[in-house]
Amino acid sequence: MTPREIVDTFAQLTALCLDALIINYEGTERPTVWTGLFLRPRDGGDPVRFGVLEGLGTFKLHGRGCQFELESGADLDVDWDSEGQAVFDSWHILMYARSVGDEGVDQEALRVAASGDPAITQLAEDLFTWPGGRYNITRDET
Repeated sequence: MTPREIVDTFAQLTALCLDALIINYEGTERPTVWTGLFLRPRDGGDPVRFGVLEGLGTFKLHGRGCQFELESGADLDVDWDSEGQAVFDSWHILMYARSVGDEGVDQEALRVAASGDPAITQLAEDLFTWPGGRYNITRDET
């Protein structure tokens, strides 16, 4: 795949996973300052740090983000910034490329491709998100 195709595929697949989270979970919470983020299920169940996204794969929250392992074997990862906006950089895209067996692309080529991609929004030289605050999360930290 070309760097542009890798960026497009990463952004589309990650958006599918984030859409699935939004459908199933209503927001986040951090019970104490020493614990990580938890997602609150829309059905009122107990908050979770990991789970299954029907038809896609699994997810696991980490530090300030979420890792998705797709049924295809691809790994995706996204972080949330201090305002709760989903963000990613060329390193996240590179890790996705490696997970699908693309060893021939480098991080700089992915950063350049992402910088020129009209489907994503560039926040800084190597920091990207989706347009319109599409994947902002609510943080109810205590």
